[in-house]
Parts: sequence; structure tokens; C-alpha cells
Amino acid sequence: MDNQTAWSVTKAQLALDLGCDPALFDVPGNQIILWKDCPGRRKYSNQTPILEIAVHNSKLVAACSAELLEPCRALLGDISAEWLFSPRYLRALEDILCPVGYEVGPLRHFYIPRFPLTPAEPLTAVRWYEEKELECFRDDDRWTDAVAFGEYSPDILGVAALDEKGDPIGIAACSRDGEKLWQIGINVLPAHRGKGLAANLSALLRDEILRRGAVPLYSTAESHINSQNVAFNAGFRPAFAYLFAQQKGH
Repeated sequence: MDNQTAWSVTKAQLALDLGCDPALFDVPGNQIILWKDCPGRRKYSNQTPILEIAVHNSKLVAACSAELLEPCRALLGDISAEWLFSPRYLRALEDILCPVGYEVGPLRHFYIPRFPLTPAEPLTAVRWYEEKELECFRDDDRWTDAVAFGEYSPDILGVAALDEKGDPIGIAACSRDGEKLWQIGINVLPAHRGKGLAANLSALLRDEILRRGAVPLYSTAESHINSQNVAFNAGFRPAFAYLFAQQKGH
């Protein structure tokens, strides 16, 4: 795989998420469209999306409900997409969403591999877990970032760093968010942080996901600098930013 192929897979998934043609990401200017439900879209709840926005390079593609189409076009049509997450635009989006009972949800950065890659070598003894084997971590709140057990995005593969007793001290696992786009989550126990385990486990999992024919996806919050550094150190590059509206109180 190479950078162009990884982005093509990612772009195709974003098009399913937003209900648009992938080519929309390649035409000039911001695009604000009516959201439609497409089979294969990433799904994290049973709510019907009212507004979702993807930012790639210097443009955005926004998909929204019919009632929000005109105000979103008026607000987003000509803005510099790089600044979407600045307070002035977030406040303006809140003004649009508030009357219909919604608010701006989490602001996320997404990363995909930066090719060419150096194959990762484990820093410690490791153990691999297939989908059913990950069940041993259910209800263990030490690993909830790595293994989320989402109803709509199943956890399918994981790797743990082990201590001298064979117990996990860090886990990276991935969920099948899209057919070919698998998202990595990571937890390292506090006593073992700062040793490079998060980046190492993420890179090991990255390589295995690629071997299985999918694109690894790493996501982090706008202000989570430690997590962003893990992404860079694990061989990932920024690919897109994403914003969605959520019902108030969620």
C-alpha cells in the first residue's frame, strides 16, 4: 500500500459517511449537501445524523438535514476550512443547532499511515488477540480506550504488551468502523507510560491491519497532544478532521 491508496480508501469511507460521491473531495471549494444514509457508513449510535463535517486539506464537505441546509450553506460556503474549529465558527454552528435541540459534538483529528513505513518490532513480550479473545477485557475499565465494545463498530483485533509475569501493561486494539477502515485505540497502565509502549503497540497493530488488507485509522481529540504525538511516533500522518452534531445532553 502507498499514501495515495490509503487516502483513496479513506476518502471512499468518508463519502459513505456523508452520503456523497468520493469525487466531491476533489472539486474546488467547500461543499454543503443533503445528508443521505448509505450502506457501509461508519455508525456509532442509532441516531440519524443531522450535521457531519469532514475537513481535508483546505476544504470541507458538510452533510446535513434539510432544515439545516440553507443556514449551513450561508455559514460554511465560503469560509477557510482550516479554521472551522475556531471559536467564531463553533459558536455560529451552535446558533444553528441549538433551536433544533443539538450541539457541536467532539472535535476529532484522524490519522492514516505515512508511507513508506518501517516495520515495527515489539519493545516487550506481546500477545495477540482475535475478536472473540478480546472478550476477556469486557468490563475492565483499564482498557476502555483500546477495547470499547461498541454496538456498531466491533472490536476485532488487539495486541498487548506483557510484563515479566505475562500480564498486560498496555493494549492496542482496533474496531471495524468501516469495511476497510479500522480504528485503533490504545491504553497503557500509568506505571508504564513514557516508555514508548503506546506508539510501539499502535505501530505493531498498524502493520497487522495493513497485512489484512485494511487501512489503520488513528483518532484523537483536538487538544490531546500526548495522543497526537503517539500517532506521529507510530508512523501516522494527519488525514482529516471531523465534526458532528449531537443531541444536547449526550
